[in-house]
Amino acid sequence: MRVFSTLTPFRAEPHAHDPRDVQRLALSENPHGASPHALEAARREVERAHWYPHSDGEPLRSLLAAHYGLDAEQVIVGNGADEMLLLAALAAAPSPAVITARTFAGYAASLEAAGRPFREIPLLPGGGIDTDAVCRAAEGAGCVMVCNPHNPTGTALSAGQVTGLVAAVRAAGAVLVLDEAYAEFAGPDRFGTGLAHLDAGRVVVVRTFSKAYGLAGLRVGYALGDGEAVDAMTALRTALPYNTNRIALAAAAAALADEDHLRMVVADCRAARQALTGELVAMGVQAVPSQTNFVLARFGDHAAQVVARLADDHRVHIRHTAGLGFPDFARISVPAARDVPRLAAALRSVLSDRQLLEARP
Repeated sequence: MRVFSTLTPFRAEPHAHDPRDVQRLALSENPHGASPHALEAARREVERAHWYPHSDGEPLRSLLAAHYGLDAEQVIVGNGADEMLLLAALAAAPSPAVITARTFAGYAASLEAAGRPFREIPLLPGGGIDTDAVCRAAEGAGCVMVCNPHNPTGTALSAGQVTGLVAAVRAAGAVLVLDEAYAEFAGPDRFGTGLAHLDAGRVVVVRTFSKAYGLAGLRVGYALGDGEAVDAMTALRTALPYNTNRIALAAAAAALADEDHLRMVVADCRAARQALTGELVAMGVQAVPSQTNFVLARFGDHAAQVVARLADDHRVHIRHTAGLGFPDFARISVPAARDVPRLAAALRSVLSDRQLLEARP
């Protein structure tokens, strides 16, 4: 058997499995939940649980193709964005890959599982992606994986930056995998998507129904790309021919059609994100400007204690980001706008502790 020396089994924090009676803000989940139409579709499909799902993820695959103006062969559906990243890593050329440092652990995990060595490019001091350095590192790489908007900083690449990145990676002969899990929350004037670059090849865009669509528990992700890239990923997917369950497929199809619910979720998130950022600044807490449904906040040397005190004293769960390379910070999922005052009050209470206050930068 192969031994993966740096891969350890994922163990979620206890609150990930027990959401009762807490303000659950550690996992960048959707506080509004899924579209009622998606929930109803899921309930109906339970009656067909004894039937296998469609092996190509239909009808969702065709609906996504129509939604983005693509051929169905340019779409692959899977068990969350995580599976899409693993398939992209497996499909990539065996040359070393490129990722950014201090980001979502799934890139390194997928590449190691696929037997692909990789190089990590440091982030810029403000938490943004150093596109110039990524472009230089792309030479000789098999694939380049970039998170945009970025997790956990919440920063986003502009359209011009994405265009430059696509051109450089393509010229280097590599494949660019753009993880756009948080794309729906980003302002169009701040965020550049890879969708406009799919037809020319060597670009794969990964998205999910876990965040803005509120289906994290059903695990539905998808990838969009040129025929060659998606064909390679689809061939690998045949090892798991029924990778997306029929309840998830039905719910995601209904969620995609409910544009009113999506607009409500995004609008409330943007308002709540602005309110939360304002509250943090008023408390003297540095908040990285975010284009996602979370905010990265700096609490200094006692960040871990702040996270623990919020959970123990106020039943508010946020995520300490030491494991993502930001030991002085915590990632706070944006709650519903109506719940920002409760969160702010809990934070003020914890930060009023003299010991924690004196330790902050």
